[in-house]
Amino acid sequence: MNKNNETVQSVLNAIELYAEAGRKANRELGEKAFTKEATMSWVENGTITTVPISALFDVLEQTGEEEVSYCVEDITVAGNVAFVRISSSFSKLTTFNDMFTLAEENGEWKIVSKIYSVK
Repeated sequence: MNKNNETVQSVLNAIELYAEAGRKANRELGEKAFTKEATMSWVENGTITTVPISALFDVLEQTGEEEVSYCVEDITVAGNVAFVRISSSFSKLTTFNDMFTLAEENGEWKIVSKIYSVK
């Protein structure tokens, strides 16, 4: 496990872009944080649902600008892949347990998938 400060900060930059996209209801910021093929998943009524990440951007745009805060609960980096778990709070939505997988491509960390549950 590699947890040097530069690598961790680079990984967290993608998480901050995700949060900033929520704050500003800005699809373009979100697209910078995620890969084009990224997915979002959750479990509802015992059924797992997985959708393209564009569904998240649709929700952010519909919700509009809002206060977003988060706390990093766990981060693991192994070579050019990483896992980040955060607790996030969206003022117009709710509070979430968010888990992200990320990969480094050409020196830039991108979110590959997000899975969440409502707290």
